[in-house]
Amino acid sequence: MTPRPLIMLHHAGGSAAVFDRLAEALPDGIQPLPLELPGRGKRWREAPVTTIEDAVEDLLRAVSGHREDIAVFGHSVGAYLGLCLTARLAETGGPRCSALIVSANAGPVSAEPPCEGSPLLTTDEEIFAIAERSGGTISPQIRDHPVLRERTAALLRADFSLGDSFLRKRRATTVGTDLVVCCGADDVFTDAQLDSWRHSTTGRAEITPRLPGGHFYLEQPAQAAALAGTIARTLLGPADRTP
Repeated sequence: MTPRPLIMLHHAGGSAAVFDRLAEALPDGIQPLPLELPGRGKRWREAPVTTIEDAVEDLLRAVSGHREDIAVFGHSVGAYLGLCLTARLAETGGPRCSALIVSANAGPVSAEPPCEGSPLLTTDEEIFAIAERSGGTISPQIRDHPVLRERTAALLRADFSLGDSFLRKRRATTVGTDLVVCCGADDVFTDAQLDSWRHSTTGRAEITPRLPGGHFYLEQPAQAAALAGTIARTLLGPADRTP
């Protein structure tokens, strides 16, 4: 059996490393394909993108070579990227997205922009505060290290800017793909905000029970395994779920 490709889209200010435990927990029938936006990982020398349009076009180029169906998993701002990527694939005749799994974010119709003005114009402390209101954390090691502080703040500004552009211009995006919603029990998003993802698809929408943990629940081994089980149940038949 050919493994099912699973495109994985990371959180604001982050990288594909957030998916390490989840990728290890997925069964052999699923091929994890974590993608990184410009400015992180192997792409650290590239300038970050700051609009939803530019980010999705970048991702579209990365997945356009697939001939088989894919699935998409988006965590935090990656959930909005996943929704827009799925819509663009349908528009462009790219590989079909058979399932969209979103994690740790409010449904677009119930979300608010991160700040009144442009996130690109915020100070370091302002963008750190925005990240923490959204469920993230900024460690003292980052705050107290001049180089890490500057780099982290710059990436957060870029990612919150693309999230801001999504909410201001693309929040009404709707797909026909089945949609599964996951979240940590201690995250900042309400049950009503998670349930509002139903407005983003004309297909089936499933709001899964919350897993223990906060915004980065998927980095905990037990929760990564449980999330992998949800993904396997969504993508594979009963005979293909063995890790």
